[in-house]
Amino acid sequence: MPVMTSVSRRAFLATCMGTAACLRARAGHAEPPLPTYAAAAMTAGRLRFSGADTMHDLVAAWARGFNRFQPRVGIDNAATKLSAEGFDALLDGRADVVTFVREPFPSELDAFARKFGYAPTLVNVAGGSYATKSGTHALAIFVNSANPIARISLDELDAIYSKDRRRGGKAILTWGQLGIGGDWESRPIHVYGMPHLRESGNPPGIVNFFQQRVLRGGEFREDIREQADRPGETALDAIVRRVAEDSRGIGYSGFAYAAPGTKTLALAEALHGHGPYFAGTPDEVAHRDYPLSRQIYLGINRVPGKPLQPALREFLLFVLSRQGQLIAANDRMRFLPLTPAQTWASRNALLGAGG
Repeated sequence: MPVMTSVSRRAFLATCMGTAACLRARAGHAEPPLPTYAAAAMTAGRLRFSGADTMHDLVAAWARGFNRFQPRVGIDNAATKLSAEGFDALLDGRADVVTFVREPFPSELDAFARKFGYAPTLVNVAGGSYATKSGTHALAIFVNSANPIARISLDELDAIYSKDRRRGGKAILTWGQLGIGGDWESRPIHVYGMPHLRESGNPPGIVNFFQQRVLRGGEFREDIREQADRPGETALDAIVRRVAEDSRGIGYSGFAYAAPGTKTLALAEALHGHGPYFAGTPDEVAHRDYPLSRQIYLGINRVPGKPLQPALREFLLFVLSRQGQLIAANDRMRFLPLTPAQTWASRNALLGAGG
């Protein structure tokens, strides 16, 4: 039974987390309408969901909507808290679907590949939120408001945060290396972030996303000034507050954590070509032009080359429909519904793989 290598694992993570700017309808090209769900045939069965509690209400709402079309499909929505719990249930065969509000950890992909010989299937069912705390929000890069810098690329962030710099280039240690002159040229960059690992041995979801998306799976520098959760202050709050106090600081957090004395930077994917840069507006996040937009997924164990069980196939097609995305748009976590182009891309990936 083949095991996923580190190279294929990185390729998988890059595929599931890459920006979707290519999906966006450009000037003069109208997006196709959202597909409408209509049951091709009645089906029956039982689907077991497990995972993140921030998706519990959304799954329940999807189930109610789906059952109006497919009343003979029972849906069990386990009262679990973390995506990790759902993944363990999927791995052990106790769940059919895991609700992922983060990208899978490399250790999870390794465990799945060792057991089954192939990767789990992640179906993108919504965008992360724009700026809802705990809502798989987009990441913003904060600097002190006194800092003259206005934009930065993921290549440069990798050179600032990473030990091994898989995007290439030399380590960036001073603000002058980012093109800032005058008194700033020799000032060192003080780097802030969250703790890289939890007691479980896995990173926090935000750290995992940053590490895979920006560092391409590379290792963090050892001198990052880590900010941990503590009573009255979350790590994401602390990062922004430390940057507000430190004119030389830089850190990642969410747009909802903005504080006086800080500002966010416009982002580009790569330094070469000088852009395009995106400030992180709600529209840019929704269309995933903004490089640190996030996604949420339903994860399933799909045997390559074999069709999905009918009940699961129909449920996923309902979620990836006008009705399903309207439900997502009204969820309390304020996840962003898929654009028509993103919806069709998810459906085509699902059906094109023998679904």
